[in-house]
Amino acid sequence: MNHIKEIRQAKNLNRKQLSELSGVPSRTIDDWENNRRVPRDVYQLKKVADALGVKIEDLIKWEELPK
Repeated sequence: MNHIKEIRQAKNLNRKQLSELSGVPSRTIDDWENNRRVPRDVYQLKKVADALGVKIEDLIKWEELPK
């Protein structure tokens, strides 16, 4: 679903650190990373992307729609 965990780990951050940097609750990040919830708040997603130094598009695994 998303690349948040992969990028976070590559930046050597734990969830708590990412939460502190982004202002997004650690529980929300945990839910996103473990596919219990999908990111729906673009503002929170933008905060996480900014904290990780990437674009929102880098956080999402895009799937091709069937033609």
